[in-house]
Amino acid sequence: MADEPLISIIVPIYNSAEFLEECLNSLMLQTYENLEFICVNDGSSDYSYDILREYREKDTRFVILNQEHYGISRARNSGFNLARGEFVSFIDSDDRISLSLYRKFSKLDIKPDIYMFNACEYDKTAKEVFPKYFFDINEWANHKNTLSIHKFSDNKNPFGGNMSAINKIFRKSFLQNLKKISPDGKLFSDDLTFSEQYFFFLTMIFAKSIIVNPDPLYYYRINNTNITKSYSKEAFDIFKTVDKIENLLITTNLYEAYKYALFQYKYRQFASLFMLTEASLQERFYNESKRRLLSYKASDLNPNICKKLLHYGIYQNIINLNYQDFYEKYKGKLEQPNLVFRKSLFQSQPNLPQH
Repeated sequence: MADEPLISIIVPIYNSAEFLEECLNSLMLQTYENLEFICVNDGSSDYSYDILREYREKDTRFVILNQEHYGISRARNSGFNLARGEFVSFIDSDDRISLSLYRKFSKLDIKPDIYMFNACEYDKTAKEVFPKYFFDINEWANHKNTLSIHKFSDNKNPFGGNMSAINKIFRKSFLQNLKKISPDGKLFSDDLTFSEQYFFFLTMIFAKSIIVNPDPLYYYRINNTNITKSYSKEAFDIFKTVDKIENLLITTNLYEAYKYALFQYKYRQFASLFMLTEASLQERFYNESKRRLLSYKASDLNPNICKKLLHYGIYQNIINLNYQDFYEKYKGKLEQPNLVFRKSLFQSQPNLPQH
């Protein structure tokens, strides 16, 4: 084990007692042993901390950090600052992972900046695994096998699917270098509810090597009652998030290649989050979405190409309908940002650029 790298698993925990043991068992029983489990108790008011203490008594690899309730972003940052491993990964406390995940990673001859593996959803009550994966391996060009070395440009649909941090293992030194160029000097922005989306692009763009495993090694729990079903003022964080992503594309000279995908991403995200925003703030959120989309499209996008974008009707309805009519039209159809749109960028026209 001395020749095998230490991997730090960071687990933010907030009132997760109902599911926590299942999560921690999937860590403790890993077939790869050179691990440390950094459990950040983010101000839980249930008995999550009691469970953590029990596991620490059974296994010294568990490390507990208690802090006030600041949210998942700060919890992840706090856990990362404690990590001693050469590699790190992030696990949500209501999910579980394959018992062979870290053993599979350890067997790689070349350890990449990012090891990306698939995740699938399962229901908390039926314990049924659904064939709904975080990404489609066909969206990665030049993929031959699970040892193929990829870069960001190989991802033909980076704005599609799930932009999560939980289905990846990162080289710690790679993330440390990214902290230096991040606008706020942090991996995850404490003041952004959707900072994970910016983190996705920051890591994927700057990674020199990405290995993609299409196998589902992470099990993402759905129908968790602890997950917020509606947003209040934090919904407006999406505007700051997309601004950060746009600025990142500009500074890395990728904006021209991805500007249509970014436009599509904006109207999809704005529409989905509008449907999840509490009623008293919906009109304000909708008007801000409309203002931004009109300004963005008027800047430097070709209208003829825009019309060929998939789900372009969502954009047209945002700018042409009032917020009540838009809500009635799309109620029950758009309440899953990042997961609901899994098709290619364009409706047809295979001769068009794919970014």
